[in-house]
Amino acid sequence: MVPKPIYELLPYAYMLLGLLVVISLEASWGKLCGIILIGTGIVVQQLRTRHRTVDRLFRKRNRGGSQPPKLAVAVTKEEPQSRQSMPERHSKQR
Repeated sequence: MVPKPIYELLPYAYMLLGLLVVISLEASWGKLCGIILIGTGIVVQQLRTRHRTVDRLFRKRNRGGSQPPKLAVAVTKEEPQSRQSMPERHSKQR
């Protein structure tokens, strides 16, 4: 298990390391890896922020409940909306 102070700084470390790699390396593969590190840091930070917001709202609504609800996916037997809205194709026969 990673200690909490290090865990909290990891996304920023990814972004900083990626920026340093992009600036310092001339090779295109190196720059690509740096950009991937920057993107990874941004995604990790965004995921943490979203999770903490949902968790905080759940606890506020349920007065300190233990677990936030799991997101359920609705299963329907209908075709997706994009297919329903498309007109039927008519063949042109003369």
